Amino acid sequence: MAQKNASLEKLVNNAVRSFYSQGKTITNETVRAAIGGGSFRDIGPLVKTAKAELAAEEQTTRAAPEMPDDFNDAAAAMWRTAWELADEIATSERRAHAAEIDKLKAEADEALSNCGIVEDERDEAEARAQSFSKELEESRGSLRDAQLEIAKLNGRLIERETDIVSRTKQPKLRRQTAKPSPEKPATSVAAGEEAQPDMFPPKQANNGNSDDPDTIAAE
Repeated sequence: MAQKNASLEKLVNNAVRSFYSQGKTITNETVRAAIGGGSFRDIGPLVKTAKAELAAEEQTTRAAPEMPDDFNDAAAAMWRTAWELADEIATSERRAHAAEIDKLKAEADEALSNCGIVEDERDEAEARAQSFSKELEESRGSLRDAQLEIAKLNGRLIERETDIVSRTKQPKLRRQTAKPSPEKPATSVAAGEEAQPDMFPPKQANNGNSDDPDTIAAE
């Protein structure tokens, strides 16, 4: 059925265009007679569509007439008015744009100035930090020297105390060695032998003896 309708549409379209080119009247009857019969119900819409297509083609191919002088003058006046209005708007926008550029330049200059101030503050802070670091290193060196000196003094103090304790104990050991044994007499002389001198004479008064504990303590 679709193929039959397409074939009928083609026949009707060809017949309408043929009548149009020959300048003949286009009706449903003449088209029906040209294609060899058919139903007016099917042919009528196809003839109407073909005639509308021809009218549209003729409208598009028709040449435009020359523009009247009055219209040319009016169009020129409208063009001048539109140009002046557009130029005024463009001028206003250019001025606003220039003002915005000046504002941005001022902000940029201010930002650069602030950057310079910040850079100066940064350099000053770095200089202070370097100075503090140097002072800290010097303080650490002084602290190490002081700690070494304290360690030396502590060592000398310990040696001194050890020497005092040692010198204090020696006289006690000597006195203990010098005491006679209670089971034996202090001196014994064998019969017929000469008396031997006493190896451990009685303790005399200490006259500045360096072994005396009190003297050592005083030292």
